[in-house]
This record gives sequence, C-alpha cells and structure tokens, in this order.
Amino acid sequence: MKIYTNINENIPKDCIVTIGIFDGVHQGHKFLLNNLIKNAEEKSKEHLVITLWPHPGIFFGRDLKLLNTPEEKFEIFRNLGIKNVLVLEFNQQLANFSETEFVRFLKHKADISGILRGYNNSFGTKSNSAQKEIEYPVEIILLDEYRHEKFGKISSTVIRNSILDGNISEANQMLGYKYRISGRIVDGYKIGRTLGFATANVGDIPEIKLLPKIGVYAVTVDVDKMTHPAMLNLGFRPSFNGNKLGMEFHILDFEGNIYGKEVTVNFFERIRDEKRFENIDTLIEQLKKDKIEISKYFEKQGFFGLHY
Repeated sequence: MKIYTNINENIPKDCIVTIGIFDGVHQGHKFLLNNLIKNAEEKSKEHLVITLWPHPGIFFGRDLKLLNTPEEKFEIFRNLGIKNVLVLEFNQQLANFSETEFVRFLKHKADISGILRGYNNSFGTKSNSAQKEIEYPVEIILLDEYRHEKFGKISSTVIRNSILDGNISEANQMLGYKYRISGRIVDGYKIGRTLGFATANVGDIPEIKLLPKIGVYAVTVDVDKMTHPAMLNLGFRPSFNGNKLGMEFHILDFEGNIYGKEVTVNFFERIRDEKRFENIDTLIEQLKKDKIEISKYFEKQGFFGLHY
C-alpha cells in the first residue's frame, strides 16, 4: 500500500476515489471500501482512498478523542486490500471549499475519474453538499445505504459513545474487530505483585486515543508476537487512594518480564465497575473472582488450549 501525504506527489492518474475521515474503519466504512475496490476493478482502474488529517472536529477546536491513530487506520486499510491512500491536510482552505469546488480541486490536482460515495457521505460545505443537480467533471457513483444487521445505521460517533458507556462488545460488533489500544509497559506502583496479581502498566498511549469507560475488562495482550488473555483495570486505584488515571493488566498464568515492551491491548468485554475496597483481603477475593470469571470467558472464546 502506498501512502501519499501531498496531492502534488506522483499519485496514480484516472483513479476511482472515495473520501472520508474513516475513524474506526467500521463495518459501514468497510462496505464502502470493498465496493471501491470492486468498482475500480470492474472499470480496470486504480483506486484511491482520500482521508483527512487532522480530524475536522479537532481542527475546529472540539475536545474529540478518536477510535484510530493514523497508523492503526492505515493498517486496517492495508488488511482490506487498499493500494493507494492520500492523506489531505485539513486546513481552512479545504474547510471553505463547496462540494463542487472540492471535486474540481481533486480533478485538477489528482486527475481523478470518479468518486464513489456512500448513502449519506458528503464533502465540502453543507450549503452545496445537499444539491443533487450539479454538473461534475467526474463520475459520481452512489452506493445504497449500509445498515448493520443488528444495529442498523452505525457511525463513528455511535461507536465512540458505546465505548464511553462501557458497551465494548457492542462497539466491537460495529467495528468488525476488537477495539485496541497500544502503548509501552512502564514503571508502576508494583502493588499488584504484593497481592499475588503482578500487573503491567501501559504508558505512552497516544493522546488522541479514546479510552473506554473506567472499569475491569477481559482483554488480550499482544506482546513479542504472542497473544495472551488478561484481566485489565482502567481507573484510579481507589483502594489505594489513587488520583491518576492508569491502565494496568494481569496476564493469566504468565511469568515473564515485559517491562519496556510495546504492547497492544484488545478489549473483549467489560466485567464490572472499578470500586473501592475497605481492606486488602476483600480486594484479593474480588481479584480471584475476576480471574475466574475472565478465565471462563476466554475458555468460551476458545483461547485456552491454543498456542498464543
């Protein structure tokens, strides 16, 4: 996959393109992207995905956290079979374009031949995006509306809200993959090992990344090219009067030193709220219950008995 960051680069000409933010690259996005590949192949042309950075919401000052970092987005694009991606800098000039101006800009700069757009996909200023009888210098290909078989109409906003509400399994179904957060194992308070549950603390999480609702989760952890089931706490450690948000996990039945390693945490299910325990013994009892519950969960998922 080739990633272009300047529209003046040697981008393939005569492409069929689709345009969007694609935060999360969810099932609706995949429907659009798969159709882009298919349509371009049928026309014997190359395809091009045009995405914008920064996110327009962030550009206009919203306090917005995202489902994907650019690197995560590109990885999903690559796995879907996308061959060409253009990252357009979202700036005031782009924000001021009407839809027709934007299309003419793309035609002039990249010599595109057609635009595949989703059912409710719009680009350019709203005043022009709703006009249907516009003369375009390229072919406009309209897709039918995508509706998820369970959730109906989905969007990045709906998925963000599900994650913030702790409905991680619901969000995963709309995404089509497990929501993930990557970082690096950093020094923690080393309290877990005194309780019999050694934990690893995840740091260096990208600032733009959306964190799920505080609580205890069943997760898997990718580290050193292996995947391990784990129990994770996202919160403030109220039993130890913590005041700083942290993310730490305990890998089930694992011994090893992963300090300083790059890790990816995949969220499967939210188990319970974070809560304050009056003494260490009741905390340890709860951790034992959490481990049993999460172990049974992963047994049902088919993780145990496999080489991770």
